[in-house]
Amino acid sequence: MKRIITLFIGSCLLFVASTCVAQMYTVLDLGTLNPSGTVVGINASGQVVGNNYSVGAFRTAANMPINTDTDFLQCHCWVYGINDSGRVVGMFWNPDDWFEAFSTAPNGLDPIIIGESGTFATAINASGEAVIEKYMGYYLQGFRTEPNGYMGDDLGTLTPEGQWAETYGEAVNSAGQVVGIAAVDGYWNLQAHRHAFRTAPNSPINPSTDDLGTLGGSESGANDINAFGQVVGWSYTSGSAAVHAFRTSPNAPINLASDLGTLGGSFSTASSINNFGQVVGGAALSGDTIQHAFLFDGGAMHDLSTLISGGSNCVVLGAVDISRNPPYINDAGQIAANAQCGGELHAVRLDPVYKASVQQPINADGTSVFSAKRGVIPVKFVLTQFGTQPSCTSSATIGIVKASNGTLAAVDESTYSMSADSGSNFRIDSTACQYTYNLAASALGTGTYRVDISINGIMVGHAVFALK
Repeated sequence: MKRIITLFIGSCLLFVASTCVAQMYTVLDLGTLNPSGTVVGINASGQVVGNNYSVGAFRTAANMPINTDTDFLQCHCWVYGINDSGRVVGMFWNPDDWFEAFSTAPNGLDPIIIGESGTFATAINASGEAVIEKYMGYYLQGFRTEPNGYMGDDLGTLTPEGQWAETYGEAVNSAGQVVGIAAVDGYWNLQAHRHAFRTAPNSPINPSTDDLGTLGGSESGANDINAFGQVVGWSYTSGSAAVHAFRTSPNAPINLASDLGTLGGSFSTASSINNFGQVVGGAALSGDTIQHAFLFDGGAMHDLSTLISGGSNCVVLGAVDISRNPPYINDAGQIAANAQCGGELHAVRLDPVYKASVQQPINADGTSVFSAKRGVIPVKFVLTQFGTQPSCTSSATIGIVKASNGTLAAVDESTYSMSADSGSNFRIDSTACQYTYNLAASALGTGTYRVDISINGIMVGHAVFALK
């Protein structure tokens, strides 16, 4: 029997086989950060970047630990982010002991200056557009560069025109939308209120449309944005000093449904989101001190330290404050984080134990197009554990999301659950070792759809196709 549950974005369909508890990630130890340091990002290839106070800024090779001979940048610099081509951004200390925003060439080790004196770059997207911050005397002002270019026009503010105020850009997505935090009532000081913002593509801040609001409290901040315009960050809640992580709907403001909750304490903050809506951040187990890293997926917040092997001797650490701090997640579900391993601070990458690969007739690259009048589309996944071991018995769930024209939308349950889908079922074919879902296409209508398969509420694979 099928069970329909609200999940992911608005409401979508979820078909449940059963549930169980299992290890969901393996731990790749990237190397020690002692005496101190931090990871700052991960790209689609599994390259991790970070800073080690005693050695310098590093960028690993794809899916590899830190190589002390080849991975450290050739500069006195601090890095903040990486894009999918391996370009790293941050700040470079020049011979006058002042700093300038820089990027590298793809997988290069030498700094390329992209900002004026007194600037630093906080993020870069796949096109090479970077977010730069510049000290303007007593406050910071954000800028967005041209693709692989020098700093351009400033981002503006959330305050009325002419007011002196601070704007801090934290991230930029593939469309050129920038998110961050800005003062809403004058110069950023102890009396000023700060709100999260999200710009339109390649545009400055519009105070009338780009203020994301809060979870009911006085302040909020945005830390990351995905390709669909979903924003994550932190916000004070109504009537209390509690701070909670949030995830907005695509290109929508913060509302009460955006609240991701905590791991039991009164404090959480979201640092990173991928294009499938998975969120990572830090949360307090009790009180208001952030202690552990979390993954939010399947409508629930999971303590990442409970999803790794007990034999790893590591505790995955959450953000140290509300800024965009580790952990970070890519579209493959890999997570870059700091961890306390055997009493030392280490950079780690968490790799999913399970991987589901979509099978024909749906192409893995998302190019499949079917007739909307077609009766049934067989959606088939092959599931592996630990890289190669086939899995035919793990419990799984299937979710359906419409993802057309750069937006996400809920599948209409009232339509899809009518008799038109009477041929649909989700089952494990133990003979072929496949997870098979016969999707009744005629009830869906035209558009692009994504079918997500999850184990224990955590997405492990996707099938994308179009109906015309």
